[in-house]
Amino acid sequence: MTVKENIEINCRYSKRIRIPYPECDIHNQWKLSYIMRAIQQAASDQLDDLGITFRKLYAEGYVFLLSKEYIELHKGISAGDEVIISTWPIPPKGAQFRRNITIESLDGVQLMSAYTAWLLVNPKSHKILRPLSFPYTLNYAPLNESDPMEEQITSLKPPFVENCREGVSLKVSYSNSDCNGHLNNAVYGDLVLDCIPFEIWEEYQPSAFLIHFIKEAKIGSEVFTTVGWAEGQQVFNGIVCLGKNQKEKCFQASLKLKHIENGFELIKH
Repeated sequence: MTVKENIEINCRYSKRIRIPYPECDIHNQWKLSYIMRAIQQAASDQLDDLGITFRKLYAEGYVFLLSKEYIELHKGISAGDEVIISTWPIPPKGAQFRRNITIESLDGVQLMSAYTAWLLVNPKSHKILRPLSFPYTLNYAPLNESDPMEEQITSLKPPFVENCREGVSLKVSYSNSDCNGHLNNAVYGDLVLDCIPFEIWEEYQPSAFLIHFIKEAKIGSEVFTTVGWAEGQQVFNGIVCLGKNQKEKCFQASLKLKHIENGFELIKH
């Protein structure tokens, strides 16, 4: 049985959530890493409701790994806010499954939009599997022709930067790893934001974030980062150290900032 690209108008999964206070920053705004967790959870919840749980897929030799994620923050999301998070898959492109996510206020104001691309992988061999090998029927929403990001997400990459400074490093351990045995994708949100001096966060907040995951950072490894500036945004590169002399590129990311009081204003640091 192979995956069928059934196109349906109503294939959204939505749920109402309240933003927890411990997940917010010094300005009482929802942190990027927790937004990333909510995106991941919404995708998992939709598959769980279809009976396609992580445990079931893993036992059958399948896991979904996030490849790329682009997030736009349109308005602030504060502690205690009640919002609606919605997600829906759109037809795969090449080897990548695509999924959109929005967060809206209860009166329908769009607060965040996100675009994600996922790879289907065999958890033991780590071989990338084509969408046609997925053994379940999925219903996809039609592409929105007025939204070019739906097509661009699979090929989107942060800008190239030559001159970089050293960022922060992180040891992959029990507390930041997940059920796949590697650094959870949402932790990268904290990692890159911690590369920026704290005084910047006293006046600025994220407005857009892109990350491309290249190599898994497994438990026991260490991730090192560099930070640069290109095309009006902060650019991050991550290297994972797997052993004494074994280093590989782990991720690339870019971040745009907005001033808290003066609207969108890019800064260079």
